[in-house]
Amino acid sequence: MERIGDRRIAALCGLLGAVLIALDGLLDLVRSVLYLAIGRGGHAYLPFDQGVIFLVLGLLVAVFSFLGGVRRDAGATVAGAVLIAIAVLGWVALGLGSGLLSILGAILVLVGGIVFLASGR
Repeated sequence: MERIGDRRIAALCGLLGAVLIALDGLLDLVRSVLYLAIGRGGHAYLPFDQGVIFLVLGLLVAVFSFLGGVRRDAGATVAGAVLIAIAVLGWVALGLGSGLLSILGAILVLVGGIVFLASGR
C-alpha cells in the first residue's frame, strides 16, 4: 500500500480506539451519576474519576490520530510513538483493562501507532 493509505488506516484505527475509550469514559460517568441517584455517594467517586480520565485520554488519542493521518511529513512517526506510549502507559498506569471497550480501544490505538511508525519510515 501507499504511505498515505497506511496513514489513513492508522488514523482510522486510532480514531476508532479513541471513540471506544471515550465511550467507556461516558459509561463510567453515567454509572457515577446512577450511584449518586440511588444514594451510594461513596461509590460514585471512582467511576467519575475514571470517566473523566478516559474522556481526556480519548480526546488526546483522537488528536494525535488525526494529526498523524493529515500531516504528510514526519508527523506520522511522532503520532505513532505517542499512540504507542499512550496505549502502553494506559495499560500499565491508568487501568485501561477495566472494561471491554477500553481494552478494545487500547488495542486499536496500539495497532494504529505501529502502523503510523511503519508508514513514517
